[in-house]
Parts: sequence; C-alpha cells; structure tokens
Amino acid sequence: MVERFKKLNEYYAAGFYEEPNASPFVRFSRATRRYLENRPLPEYGGEPLYPCGPFYVGLCVRPDYSYTVAVDWDGLGQQDPIATQVLRQDIDVYKLTVPNEHTVGGNMYTHSFPNFRRIVREGLSSYRQRVEKMKNDNLRQGLLDVLDGIKSFHGRSLDLLKKRAPKSELCKALEKVPFGPAETLYEALVCWNFVYYMDGCDNIGHLDADLFDFYRGEDMTETFRCLFWNIDANNGWSGCLGPEYNPLTLQCLKACKGMRRPSLELRVTPDMPQEIWDAAIDSILAGGGSPSLYNEDGYQKALYDLFPDIPKEDRLRFCGGGCTETMLTGISNVGSLDAGINVALIFERFMREKLPSAESFDGFYKEFIEKCRQEISAVLDKVCECQKSRAQFRPQPMRTLLIDDCIEKEKDYNDGGARYTWSVINLAGLINVLDSLLVIKHLVFDGRKFSGEQVLKHLDEGVNFLNFQEIPRHGTDSDEANTMAQRLTFDVCSLFDGKIPYSGGKFLPASIQFTTYTDAGKCVGGTPDGRAAGDPLCDSIGSIHGNDKSGITALLNSASSLCQQKMPGTPILNVKLSAKQASKTIKALANGYFKNGGMQMQITCVSKEDLIDAVKNPDVHGNLIVRIGGYSEYFNRLTPELQQTVIDRTEYCV
Repeated sequence: MVERFKKLNEYYAAGFYEEPNASPFVRFSRATRRYLENRPLPEYGGEPLYPCGPFYVGLCVRPDYSYTVAVDWDGLGQQDPIATQVLRQDIDVYKLTVPNEHTVGGNMYTHSFPNFRRIVREGLSSYRQRVEKMKNDNLRQGLLDVLDGIKSFHGRSLDLLKKRAPKSELCKALEKVPFGPAETLYEALVCWNFVYYMDGCDNIGHLDADLFDFYRGEDMTETFRCLFWNIDANNGWSGCLGPEYNPLTLQCLKACKGMRRPSLELRVTPDMPQEIWDAAIDSILAGGGSPSLYNEDGYQKALYDLFPDIPKEDRLRFCGGGCTETMLTGISNVGSLDAGINVALIFERFMREKLPSAESFDGFYKEFIEKCRQEISAVLDKVCECQKSRAQFRPQPMRTLLIDDCIEKEKDYNDGGARYTWSVINLAGLINVLDSLLVIKHLVFDGRKFSGEQVLKHLDEGVNFLNFQEIPRHGTDSDEANTMAQRLTFDVCSLFDGKIPYSGGKFLPASIQFTTYTDAGKCVGGTPDGRAAGDPLCDSIGSIHGNDKSGITALLNSASSLCQQKMPGTPILNVKLSAKQASKTIKALANGYFKNGGMQMQITCVSKEDLIDAVKNPDVHGNLIVRIGGYSEYFNRLTPELQQTVIDRTEYCV
C-alpha cells in the first residue's frame, strides 16, 4: 500500500502503512512526518509571515486536529477504489463518533491550543531534547518522527524564501525559529504562525498576554492582521485578549476590524480601561463581530467552583476554543464539542406521551427532568465509549508534542497526556422548552383553559399559543419566566454533576447553537412555544425571535436569570444592535449583564435592511459578516433558513 499511495501523492496514507504492525501512535506519527516532508508548499507573495494562505488543498488524506486523520473518500475513491477500500477498513476500526439523534453541533470534536507561549521562548530544539530522554519507545519514536517532519517542512519553506526573498526579515527570522527561541516580537509572531500551521490551523491562543514581554514599542498591527488573514483563509477559530491589557491588546483589536476570523474573545473586567472599550467597540461596529465579550470574573469563579485544585496561574490561561468552548491554552484537552443534547426533542416526545394524563404541573415537570436524566446519561455513556476508543486507536502525535504535560507524562494527548481534561456537551432547545412549560402551566394547570389532549390537538392544527398575551415568556424580564428559567437550567445542568468522562475531569454543559439550531429543529414536532413542526430551535440562550419586545435590558435580565454558572462550557448570547447607537451603549449593557451573572455576549451591528438586500443581491454583499453561535461567518455562506433567523433577530435601537 505504501507505493500505491505514493503514486497518488497521498503521502500521509503512504506513511501510515510503512510499519503496519507498529502501534497506532507510531503509525500516525510516521504518516504526519511523510505528509510534512512531501506536501506542496503554499504560495508566497511577499507576506510578512510564512506559511500563508490556505493549507489543506489538493490532498485527499491529511492530518486532522479533531479526528487525527481526515479523508476525502469520494476524491480518493475516484483515484484508486481498491486503496480507498483498504484505508477505509483500517480507519473505520476506530469508533470516534456518537451515533445519537441528539447531536446538535459537535460530535467528538477536539479543539485545542498548542503551548505557543512556551514554544516561542524555548524553541522546538529543546522539545527534541526532552523527547530524546523519554523511556516510552513508541512515543519517543513517534515524536521524533513528528519533529523530523516539521524540520523538513521548515527547511523546504526556508529554501523557498531564500529564493524569493533572501534578504527579508522573514527569511532571517525563519532561520532562527521555530527551532530556536525568539528574541524579538516579530520573530515570536513568525514562530507563532508557523506552529499554528503545524497544529492544523485550529485556535490561535492568548496573543497579547503571551507576547507582551517581547514588546519594545513597535507597531505590529499589520503583522497581526496577516496572521488573522491566515486564520480566516483556513477557517480557523478562536483566540482571546486580556485581562492583562497592554498595547498589543489594542493592536490586535485594530487588526481584527472587519474580519471574519479569528473569533477574538475579549475578557472583560469591571475596571477594563476605556481605551480598550473604545477599540473593541470600534472593531464591533466595523461589522466583523469581533471581539465577543466575556465575563472574566464569572468564568474564573465557574472554573474555581468546578476545579478548585487548578492553580490560579493555570486558570488564568482560560480561553474559548473552537466556537467558544472553555479550555486552558497549551495545557488542556477538552472535548469540544463531544456531543449534544436536544432538550426540545426530549420535551416534545415526553409531552405527547405524558401531558394528557398529567395531574399537576409539578408532577409533569419532575417527570420531564427524570426523562432528561435518562437521555443525558445514555449520551454521556456513549461519549465515554468514544473517548476510550480514541485513546486506544486515534492518538494525536502533533498535540502530544506541542501541549503540556504529554512529554513529561510520556502519554499521548488523547490518552491522558494533557495536564487538564474535561468534556463540553451542547444543550439545544432550552429556551423552547422554557416557553413551552410556561404555556402548559398557564393554559393547562393554572388557567384550565385547555386539557392536555386539547393542547396536543391544537398543536397539530397549527394553533400558536403565544397569542394568549397573558402568558409570560423568556426575554421580557417577567418574574415568573425568570424563575422558571432559573429552575429549568439548574435542574437540567445539575444532571451532569458527578458524571466523569473516560478521559477524566467533568462534563461541562454549554449552549452554543452555531449553524445547528435549524437542523436540530427538523426532527422536533410542534411545541407550545409557537414553533411549528420542523422549525428552527431557539438560538442558544437568547429569546425566541419576536418575543423580546420589551427592550434590550429586559432581554439581558431574562438571560441572566438562567443559571449560567451551571453552563460554563459557554452560554452564547447573540445580540443585534443598531450601529447608530451601539457605540454609546455597549459598555453599559455588557457591564450590567455581567454584573447580573451573564457570561458571554456577542454583538452584530448589521441592519435588517442590509441583510434583506444581501439575500436579494448576494454579489454586492460578499463581505457581510454576522455573529452565528460562537463565531462570525459570512452571511452569504449561511443556508436560507439560517439567514432568515438572523434577519428575524430583534434589532435594538438603544
């Protein structure tokens, strides 16, 4: 098979078959080495960083930061059906997905961060020295292969630059990094960018804090912007800024203006300087959606409550990875997202079975929570099975090299090597269930306007129960709705307490409906909150569109009534503000929301008129960007259903 895949220029697959009887770690490490030794180099056009531009193009088999290996089966099959069948048989041995109808975004995904901070200061040559001292033969052999692969790719890159730009600062910098330590801010950024590509173009890390001691007063805004363009070109993900605000915080905020990626997360403290607020608001108003805003005190408290044994200096490495799943840069392995729970699906099926015979609301509610417990337990058991299989059969050699403490423990990243592990589980449809419970409580049990059977019959007939104006609903700051919100989220999220992932740590609930809430609703029948069968679910923890008619403050108060501390994986709140007024109100709104217990807020400042026109004239609005889930996306890349939900968001003029 080696020669067969070489003829196809699929060197990752060829390397995988060089030692067919070796351990999975050795096989995947060798595959990584051959891939880096032979893959085509990206084009270079004079940029201040290299590699640059799209990385994973023109190859059917390549490394993958979530699943170890990614394969374009159709493309490979067209070239060689027999080789494809052999590879599929070997790859399919490894059980890596949760076969569950609750998947609502995330299915054993594994975003992470290399320890950029350490690498730029020590250089990869010091990593080689540590690897060579390892007693585990498999891991030592594998990691040396990975280092040799990086060395080869680095050498070929340097040869290209010596031909194209021999006297450039970039060429000089790459002669030193990433194998030697950086000495200047520019060299550190060159190293950072190079390692980002080696890791698979995932998350970018904690730029301002981890680079500040290299800062000597230089303006690197354009170099940061080049780094951000590389992230965007590869559909990369997240990084954070603050709370150690410094001049690089400002440069990064300027560099991200109008950009889709990375999804920069600004960690907000009550005393964040006004100049940081001004730069952040200016960037948000530019239309890219970055930065999103994070309650620093709230996340630090949540992490301490969950993991009191984690030292403060490690907790301060908090950053949302992927969409925005809570992790610690350079030292953690977080399943993000490992699986999802479609709470609305559980509720709709339970309601149809139990509502006709329910004798009281409390009895109905408690039975529903018990049904959730059963469903959640089943999903978490499947996640543990997949984590066990991943630990046995799908090592991550690159991340074993780049993330602490895998080398010291002599353990693969997927088999307990990282310093901290936990698993993020995505909850969808919580708000649909919340509003549905309020309808049922008022119309069936309190007001006795309908029987349970009549509610189900009217649902099937398309009756919208929200026409009954006396029913409280999420987003209006109703005391009754807020009390129910607190009860529901506390009870559902508490079902994760005491559950331990196979990989260790805890399960962290989250509510991150990025592009998933439309598909998640397709299998859910009509619900009393006003949803018709198959309609999208509510977007994360915001209000169902059209219900939040009492203003932005009411929405924020409603959202903060949820037990967000019980959803530390991250509870997403999407807000659409009029750009005309947003500059005057964002700071006050965010500080007030965070003071009341809100964890995260992300803001879109694109008018409804522009969104509607973008549907009609997509070519005119190719760069129109909106917040969706935990990140930004080009509006034209969304499905028509998702586009409509963004259009339908209430635009607050405050």
